Amino acid sequence: MSLSRWLVSALVILAASFTSHAKIYTTPILADANELLLTSPEKSLEMTNRYLAQRRLSNPKELSRVHVNDETDHTVRTPLNTINALQIKARAYSLLNQPEQAIRAVREAERLAQDNTLAFTILETRLIHAQIFWENLKNSATALRMLDKIDQDIAKSEALQLTKQVKVLQYQSVMLRAEIASSLENEGDAEKLFTQAKRYLPSLEESGAMIEYQLALGQHYLRHQHYDLALDQLLGSHWLAVEQENNAMVAQTNLALATLFEQRKVFDRALEHATQAGEFFEHFDQARPLAKTLALIASIYEQQGRFNLALVHYFNALDQETRLNHDARSAKLRLHIARVYLQLYNYPKAEQYLQHTRQLAKQSGNEAIQIESQLLQGRLELAQGRTETAVSTLQAGLIAASRIGDRDLQLMGESVLSHAFEQQNDYYNALLSQRRFEQLFSSKQEDQVKSNVAVFKQQQRMLERSLVLEEMERKQFESDKALYKQKNISIVLVSILSVVLLVLLRRHKTAKLFQERLRLLRTEFYTHPRSGLRNLRMLTIRLPNSLQQSSANFEQWHLGEIINEPLSDRLRFALFEVPSLKQIYLEHGYQKGLELERQFGEYLKAQVCKPARLYHFSDAMFLYIEPNSRLETAPAQLADSIQQLVDNFLIKHQLDNQVRIGMAEYPFLPRAYTAINDHELLDILLMAANAARLLSKKEPGSQWVHLSAIDAAPAASFACDNIRNACLQGIDNGLVKVQSSSAEEIIWNNDHESDKNIS
Repeated sequence: MSLSRWLVSALVILAASFTSHAKIYTTPILADANELLLTSPEKSLEMTNRYLAQRRLSNPKELSRVHVNDETDHTVRTPLNTINALQIKARAYSLLNQPEQAIRAVREAERLAQDNTLAFTILETRLIHAQIFWENLKNSATALRMLDKIDQDIAKSEALQLTKQVKVLQYQSVMLRAEIASSLENEGDAEKLFTQAKRYLPSLEESGAMIEYQLALGQHYLRHQHYDLALDQLLGSHWLAVEQENNAMVAQTNLALATLFEQRKVFDRALEHATQAGEFFEHFDQARPLAKTLALIASIYEQQGRFNLALVHYFNALDQETRLNHDARSAKLRLHIARVYLQLYNYPKAEQYLQHTRQLAKQSGNEAIQIESQLLQGRLELAQGRTETAVSTLQAGLIAASRIGDRDLQLMGESVLSHAFEQQNDYYNALLSQRRFEQLFSSKQEDQVKSNVAVFKQQQRMLERSLVLEEMERKQFESDKALYKQKNISIVLVSILSVVLLVLLRRHKTAKLFQERLRLLRTEFYTHPRSGLRNLRMLTIRLPNSLQQSSANFEQWHLGEIINEPLSDRLRFALFEVPSLKQIYLEHGYQKGLELERQFGEYLKAQVCKPARLYHFSDAMFLYIEPNSRLETAPAQLADSIQQLVDNFLIKHQLDNQVRIGMAEYPFLPRAYTAINDHELLDILLMAANAARLLSKKEPGSQWVHLSAIDAAPAASFACDNIRNACLQGIDNGLVKVQSSSAEEIIWNNDHESDKNIS
């Protein structure tokens, strides 16, 4: 039991040394050194010493160039970063159990903080100083005096009380006081201090603060044998550390849980947690906690009767403690080794290690180890048959144990002494020793019962509070639920109204946008840019049937078709060219030409009435379409109508009124409506217009040419890829009738070739 309590005390010191030091360092080297304190204090000390050696301390004159906490020049170190480095150095020495060097470093840091009047840093350094006095020197009086001075300085400074950082100092101070009170067996004061420290947790921004608090409180309960409370706190700390992936804290909580399960004799769980902790400490070469873990595992094996495994782990732990020069712990481990050898009946080895134990215990001044070694010496002498010597040794050890008030040692001594008297046949003294043993055991049991009663009362109060809290939470939940329903209904209604409004606004905006796009499309894309008349820009594009079906509300010419009348109707087409439109740009300039062409387009648009249609085919060419219900209408009438239409505008503007007109009808073949499509019909019109142009070169004035297939013309005569060649052959064969405004013979261009002398 004494080994377990020693391990718990050591764990408390280890946890306190790592409490809430997570602050921001402006220098990456110091930040890395601070991180390495948990895993490798030797490496951290090496980095800090190198930082202090390689950089010089900035002078007061340089503070205008180098801020007190900012190092723009990597050859100097600011006073604040120097103090931070000394603090890390002191904590590293403390972890390495070198208190003299740690105190020297922390005093230097405190002096430098006072020289630079850094109030918060002074208090922070004094807190580290107090931790060293307690953790390494066990000087509780000096540590408490320093903590009192820190609290007084914080209370006097209103500026410090307004900062958030001072909460960290106050939390650390209260936690250190709680650890000291717990170790000094002031259980009530320790619990009050732990409760006080818990109030600071919400104001701390460090993620590991709750883990460290639960670990320290669990170790306090474990030290005072409140196992249920300890298990609750330690498990909470363990799983919170696992959740935050804080491996260092996971290892510490594993070691604390292993100690708890070892005291409760749950050896399988104790071995599981101790092994996990040992793997972490061994990986990061942390000799101090590794030695404690190995000693704990050895104690478990010893209690299980697996003495060989226990010896192996005791020896490994002894190697680690020898490296750390811990005489007291080395003496304790040698005592355990001697006890194992005694149980293995290897008396010479047990005698050898007991002798070493007494020497080391005497050097370290640890009276408890000396007494325990004396009692174990009595057991050894009794086992060797030296009963009288054993009785004397045991009686001397019991007197010393009663003087220091160690009940566990008295119980062990009285049990062995009773057995020794019994071997001497001194049954009276054996009975007296047995009665003293029973009295001590009864007293211990009473204390345990009192402790259990106190724990039970505390659990009862907690249960009562939890029941009241549950009822309050239930009522609050019902109120929140009703409010939540009303809130959700309101939110849903508002959301629906908002969505409907947004949809309506969106649809209105989209409709306006589409209308504007459609207007622009009709105005700009489907009209000629100069005349403003509809053009045949999409005549060469064949859209898919699905698009044609979905766009049935558009005019058919939008889809590239100019023949959009029912098959029962007939159409007359006239493709006329106005050469004056080409000349006005040359004669009057670009701006004047644009203006006249726009006026001409507006004029034609106003004059042509439905069902007739007019398209701007190319620069000076226009396509006119009208129904042709009367087959006997002469082409000359249409030509005269177009001539008169053009004359009314051109003569007014004193322009040449010459017009060249090519005409044809749909269906071009009366016996086959679908034999000639719109593209082929345009080719026929272009042939006729070209013929009219050639005639105008021979004779002055306007000319027109009309092409039409005879009624008996077969559709097969025009079933070829080149409609122009088919028409030429039809003219030669008499299948196509040619009418014109001139008596001159028309010379047709073969093979789809255009005239080289285009005017």
